[in-house]
Amino acid sequence: MPGVVTEASNRPALTLAEIEALQPPISTGLTQRICRPLSKHLTWYLLRWGVPAPAVSAANIIVGILAAACLACPHLGVSLLFVPLMYVAEVLDCCDGEVARGSGTSDVTFAFADVAGHYFVTPLVVLALGLRAAVQYQALAPLAAGALAAIFCTPTITLYRVRASILLEELLVRAGNGPVLIHPLLTSRADHLPSDFGFDRPTHRLRLPLGTGMTVIIAAAMLAELVTGWGVLWWVSVATAVAFPLGRVYDYTSSIRTRRLTRELQRILGEEPKPPSGTP
Repeated sequence: MPGVVTEASNRPALTLAEIEALQPPISTGLTQRICRPLSKHLTWYLLRWGVPAPAVSAANIIVGILAAACLACPHLGVSLLFVPLMYVAEVLDCCDGEVARGSGTSDVTFAFADVAGHYFVTPLVVLALGLRAAVQYQALAPLAAGALAAIFCTPTITLYRVRASILLEELLVRAGNGPVLIHPLLTSRADHLPSDFGFDRPTHRLRLPLGTGMTVIIAAAMLAELVTGWGVLWWVSVATAVAFPLGRVYDYTSSIRTRRLTRELQRILGEEPKPPSGTP
């Protein structure tokens, strides 16, 4: 069992306990239970070999693409490889952050590489569901359903980042015109910044990110299809083709109707919410 790692950059050696201390104190339930216990060991070796964090993120994307390719295969035996490959991808997703913190990496290139994997792989997995059903049933309708789901899956995971970037841009504009005071409650909530900046997705509140949730659903559908012989994965594809567009319509209309971004900005600045125009 490895205990101490001497890094290529001559940084102080890290033990497994110290690597474990680098793991986020707040993480999703499944990630914390089934990925973090393994990721710390892999991180130990990655630090020992001097592998940079962006390279780990790139490996995560490559494994995710391979998993999606396996899922697209109509043969269930090949499709089942999706589960272990996505587990490896989840572990690598944990490792890249641990490697970055362990090696003192703060380069924004790493942040881009880390986030890009989620934006690319998750819609690809959704599309693979439709492609699998299209090949299996020799029909275009499943492929169209998968494409529709993938198209609306992409803004499902990007619009929350867009909200955060809009809030940050507004804060920078205000900072250019004078001092900006952040609400004191937010300055002590380092582990809660995603929710403070309107980036916390509904799946996060359930402690289950979208990609992880899709993996769990697909794995359960595969098990059901293996046992019953029914085309359960096809119905998962249909469900995503319905759920993602409806979810986007609801989110778009509710964000405008409730003035969500304005309320988030007021909360960050500690301002009193202003009543809608026309309110006495």
